[in-house]
Amino acid sequence: MMRINSEKLQEFLTSQSVEIVERFDTKTAGKLRSEWKNTFAFGFRVPTGGLFWHVFTYEHAVYITGKQALRRFNEESPVAFVVFPSPSADSTCYYCKAEKMPDFSEYRDDLFVCNRDLDWTMAYTHEEGLGPFYSRKEWQTWYTGS
Repeated sequence: MMRINSEKLQEFLTSQSVEIVERFDTKTAGKLRSEWKNTFAFGFRVPTGGLFWHVFTYEHAVYITGKQALRRFNEESPVAFVVFPSPSADSTCYYCKAEKMPDFSEYRDDLFVCNRDLDWTMAYTHEEGLGPFYSRKEWQTWYTGS
């Protein structure tokens, strides 16, 4: 897995016609990651050396993957979204806007996309042939109380 750096991510976002509205400070980025974990990975402990997207591969969260995930992701309103790498990689977190959802599968690294309210998320992995994973807040039983 490559180590993400903010310049690489900024260049990629620009190449996808994404407007970076705001780069969150470390405290705000940490809060967002914590909210993401409470929404999509409540009670899940990332094992040593593990990655955030393991919440999906370990079947801890409800999700869809592959072409079905890409289709649902592309149906989301691209007005505004948040992009952040796996927490072990970097604390960078961006609030972005675009006319259409970017194709993050070309990024080839661990990356998470969600709306600001965390109604949905899309997780891309550095592993070829694994993911992407799409999930919605209401699918998670610990969130809905079902």
